[in-house]
Amino acid sequence: MMRAAIGAGPDLGLGLEAGMGGLSFGWLRRRAAVASVSVLAVAGVVAGGAATAPAAAGTGLAAARTASAQAGAVTCPGSGRARSIAVPAGSWARNVPWHSVGRGWILADLAASQSASGRGTLYLVSPAGHRYRLGSAPAGAALADWSGDGTDALFFTQPPGSATTGTITVLNLHTGAGTRFTVFSSNPFPGLSFTRPAGKQILFQAGTTANGTSLPLQRLTLTGTRTLCYPAQFSPAGGFDGQYLENAAGTELVLSTQNGLELVANDGQPIRALALQREVGACDLLSWWSSGSVLASCAGQLLVYPLSGGRPQRLTSSGDTAAFLGAWHLPSGIYAEAAACGSTWLERLNRNGTATRLTIPGAANAGTVRPLGTDGDQMPLLIGGGCDRHASFSFVDWYNPGADTARTVIGGRAGGGYVTAAVLFPAG
Repeated sequence: MMRAAIGAGPDLGLGLEAGMGGLSFGWLRRRAAVASVSVLAVAGVVAGGAATAPAAAGTGLAAARTASAQAGAVTCPGSGRARSIAVPAGSWARNVPWHSVGRGWILADLAASQSASGRGTLYLVSPAGHRYRLGSAPAGAALADWSGDGTDALFFTQPPGSATTGTITVLNLHTGAGTRFTVFSSNPFPGLSFTRPAGKQILFQAGTTANGTSLPLQRLTLTGTRTLCYPAQFSPAGGFDGQYLENAAGTELVLSTQNGLELVANDGQPIRALALQREVGACDLLSWWSSGSVLASCAGQLLVYPLSGGRPQRLTSSGDTAAFLGAWHLPSGIYAEAAACGSTWLERLNRNGTATRLTIPGAANAGTVRPLGTDGDQMPLLIGGGCDRHASFSFVDWYNPGADTARTVIGGRAGGGYVTAAVLFPAG
């Protein structure tokens, strides 16, 4: 059985677009399987007090609450009317070389400190480490994704005390203007991402019904109008289990199900069932491994499932009790993110399936080490002090594991600020 866990950074457009979703709830990668770790990723954002969501317009949210309260009801919830965000006063995105923004760039939300209560500031960071200030992030909102055309950023807010209402914000990074709309969400960290390749629409998975049944994946316009409610039942794969990945072309998705995985077309039509091997135990769908395979963590091991429906390839053989949260190819080897007891770290996978834990130069006391993706022979890492707050730092390093070198590009201990979230440009 696949456990509801992830909204991975995936542009489905029924032919509107033709490139790649990444892991990273892009980066607010939601992982219910390791919820304590997921909370860490947004703690710096929500600690300052979430913004109050606008009141729902129409009957969409009320209908969704009713549907969710009915045991066994599995329908796509509605959303509230979109409201415009005014262009902020003063300068916005001054001197940003937009013609250069693309592969290797990072979008980061930077707070003054871990305990800062005001709005964070959005920055673009070039591969060389040059920082460009954009402007203030939406109040109390968590950065979830960055569109593949580089234009928009996606944020989510759930007010304190609300168990069913959230706000999705789409912010134009060129101007600071945008829109926001309310949605039903039973999860404060829902599956939320731009469609690929360009971010013309949104993929959203709102959690579960009152009896724990996963709500269907839905596709929304940038103003909240639903354009597709994906199927929630597949034969023989079973019911949708809350996780999804989208391919680079925006033409197919992989959905987690009660009995394995299901490959579906852009329009939601089933293609084939995958991974119907119950003996591997509970699995978490993690990311794309190649254009023809996906990566999952099953019973404490990493397995690669081909879209052809063939048997999976096992990457690990460790008896470790840690949970794997992702893995990445680099010229120097395969590297994995593992987690236990509220901490995450980076490991190099050995040829025999075992793993060697790595220490990032200059971050020996880090409590969280979270890869944002890869670029060439390097990977950007979001490095934090950990859940016990023994060290209040959060910064982004470009790390070359082959050379064992790291350089900080935003955030840091010595007055560099506290990175609450960061997303690598979603190059396909």
